[in-house]
Formats: sequence, structure tokens, C-alpha cells
Amino acid sequence: MRGKKRENEKSITVKMDTELAEKVDSKRWKMKTDRTTQVVKACEFYVSAITCPKCGTLNDQKSNYCSVCQEPLSETAKGRERMKELLDAVVTNDERYHKILEYAKKISASG
Repeated sequence: MRGKKRENEKSITVKMDTELAEKVDSKRWKMKTDRTTQVVKACEFYVSAITCPKCGTLNDQKSNYCSVCQEPLSETAKGRERMKELLDAVVTNDERYHKILEYAKKISASG
């Protein structure tokens, strides 16, 4: 990537402490890539990440749930959670209905 500047790219200089630079270098060796690519990927993730409203963890933009606390992040996931709550309420009400019906049958049979 160094030396090759693609269209719509802007060069910047990033200063980081030695510990962070060593972590970037370690990751780039494992990923068989260069330092610039690793820094660009990290920046892209940070800019596009979804912050969990419950615990503050940064999650991938494609995530439906937080990777740490499992809080729903997307509207789809929130809709699923709401649907589950509604279904639980229906089941609970259905069970109550059957209990009331059974009680009514007992009363009518004894009377």
C-alpha cells in the first residue's frame, strides 16, 4: 500500500505510543499485511461501529446484538425481542384463561 496512492485517498501522519505501535505491528505480521492497512481497518471499524446503549461496547455495524451483554442493537433485533415479549404475554394470558376455565368447570360440576 505504501507508495501507491489510490484515488480518493488522503495521506495523514499518525503518532502513537510505542506500545500501541507494537500491537499494530504484531497484528500486521499475523495478518500478513502492512501497518497502513491495519490502521485503516481499525479506523473504518471505529467510525462505523455501533455503540451498545447498555454497556458502551463498540460492535460491528452488522451486529444485531452486543458482543458483551447481548443487548439488541438493530431494529430487527429489537423487533424480535418485542415479539418474544408479546408472545410470552399471550402464552401467560392463555394459561390464565385455561386456569379460569378449569375453575369454572369445577364450580359448575360441584354445584
